[in-house]
Amino acid sequence: MTVLEKNLAAISIEQPELAENLRRARTGVVYKGIAAAKTGEPVPLFASGQALQSLYNPIREAERAVTASAGFMLFCGLGNGIHLKVFLDKHPQSFCAITEADYESFKQLLSLIDYTGLLSDSRVFLLPPCTDGTFISALAASYLPAVHGTFGYHILRTWNEYYKTQTEDLPEKIEQALEKIKADFSVQVHFGKIWLRNIFLNLRLAGAVKPAYPHTDTNRTALVLGAGPSLEEGLLLLKRCRQRYTVFCTDTAFPAACTSGIIPEFFIAIDPQHISYQHTIGVIPKETTGIFDLSANTAGARRFYENGNALFFTAGGHPLVQTAALFSPFPPLTTGSGTVAVAAYHAAQALGYRHIECSGMDFAYTGGKAYSRGTYLSDQYAGSAARICPQENSFVRLMFRTEIYGKRTKKGLTYRTPLLDSYREAFEAEKQSVIRWQHADFQQFPYTAFLSSFMQSLQQRGRNTEMSLLPALAWCKVHRKEKFTDIELVSELISEYTDL
Repeated sequence: MTVLEKNLAAISIEQPELAENLRRARTGVVYKGIAAAKTGEPVPLFASGQALQSLYNPIREAERAVTASAGFMLFCGLGNGIHLKVFLDKHPQSFCAITEADYESFKQLLSLIDYTGLLSDSRVFLLPPCTDGTFISALAASYLPAVHGTFGYHILRTWNEYYKTQTEDLPEKIEQALEKIKADFSVQVHFGKIWLRNIFLNLRLAGAVKPAYPHTDTNRTALVLGAGPSLEEGLLLLKRCRQRYTVFCTDTAFPAACTSGIIPEFFIAIDPQHISYQHTIGVIPKETTGIFDLSANTAGARRFYENGNALFFTAGGHPLVQTAALFSPFPPLTTGSGTVAVAAYHAAQALGYRHIECSGMDFAYTGGKAYSRGTYLSDQYAGSAARICPQENSFVRLMFRTEIYGKRTKKGLTYRTPLLDSYREAFEAEKQSVIRWQHADFQQFPYTAFLSSFMQSLQQRGRNTEMSLLPALAWCKVHRKEKFTDIELVSELISEYTDL
């Protein structure tokens, strides 16, 4: 087995796609070979004969160059790898990632030096080349602040000088990745604890539910209901030709639909926030089947269960949900956009509906209105209305709380916001799904067995188990109590939610 084959075999264990990209790439011609340093280490030589690292003592050079400490260090330029080894020896609890300039030169290095010891280290991540279109997303997926802590990066000096053109925008790309990580981390800090609570409480409820695959007439048209102002007109039209449609109602639109006399076949909820239970206050039609993401607020699911309605849970993208779904299957449902409209659309597709229409999907304040009449906000604002502060005042405050822009339409002045525009874009971009639910996805969840297995793995510090708790760990990192580590605090929270 050649040196290249050894290195690619080591990479393919954890990153088969990256290994395949390297395998397919042409071998570069940037390097003429290697030379032995006076201290014995192999050092790559550029075609010009210039050494990439010190030919005298590359270890001492690395010790002087890499002085910063970080929980996660990105190394730009692999070289002979000695600077990574120096860093990991000095900071054994830290992690690091490697990027190169392109696949060709990366492959050439892998054919010159045996890196298998470095590549087999669980603390080392390989990233696509910094000139590759996937570099930013790969870095964002690799660096996990809740696990790794602080971030730093080191650019190999000679490598940077040689690849000056390719690496000119490298700091900017790193900054873009960090901005994405920062945004994701902020969401995890905000929702980490409530997601954890909802998931464990919903898993317990899933252990009591015997779900069944919904048998519906997929020759009908699926109608997805949102809660935008146009829903009012849509409900009037729906009443005239009700038999044509199978109604998939988002949680926000549910009270409005029920008030108008429409009984939806399906109710879809993905919102983790406690206030979302207000969508299920009042009479719930027995004929409506509830579809709840495992991270959704558990109060709504329990209302459906106690009311005797059919319901089932779905597996979205939360890592803990995915861990539970690997233990025992749940119907998959994409929730990454955070938009219940997308989830409802996907649910219709997953059941086999080919003709899907939408109503109430304004993603705008159509005609100067925030929501359709009949939503929970209508009741809430009506209840707090006064003579000098009518219901309209509350809706106006809601609409004008952020920057908006208006456009004159047939229905009057319609207002839009950047956030609502992003929801519309997400809906249009992500509404097509290839997921189709199978009968095997609908099984009663073995809650007790899962909890026992999960907690045992957590006590043993199983990596996959800890990774499933990343959002909760992000919350703990910000709200940590001095006497607890992050993992201990998460374990305490799980005990609260599971009566352990």
